[in-house]
Amino acid sequence: MIEAGSDQLSAAQTIALNALAPRAKSRGELASHLKRRGIEEDVAIEVLDRLEKSGLVNDLEFARAWASSRTRAKNLSKRVIANELREKGVTADLIAIALDEIDSDLEYRAALELGMRKARSLARFDEDVRERRLVSTLQRKGFNFSVISAVLKEILNPHRCIVTGK
Repeated sequence: MIEAGSDQLSAAQTIALNALAPRAKSRGELASHLKRRGIEEDVAIEVLDRLEKSGLVNDLEFARAWASSRTRAKNLSKRVIANELREKGVTADLIAIALDEIDSDLEYRAALELGMRKARSLARFDEDVRERRLVSTLQRKGFNFSVISAVLKEILNPHRCIVTGK
């Protein structure tokens, strides 16, 4: 009986390590993966505890890396990133810590970059159509109204002097 448990523990460890090979994963993601592969919950918990102790699983570092990557590469808002992290099983307190490290300026720059890319493809449309489509694109990425407003002002009124506001 002990050997069967030992075999399952070894199998669970191999499954978890193979799952971590392509990219870091949260504890919740690994727990779900082990469950889908038929690993008993107590064995999965033991393997996940070992991986945490060895530093291979760290939900805070995972959340920080995920948030930073998704902001820079995908121009996503904090709200969308928070939803993604929740789906991956990261706790609310760790999500809050990771998102606090993304400053408002970085989020604004991500929205502006996305808006400018979208605006180039909308150049042939009337201003009201461009504005509506820009707003829609930025809303889908989860940006709040104040960020969207600031981006629209900068994109749709490029001749405005930033220093004087005129």
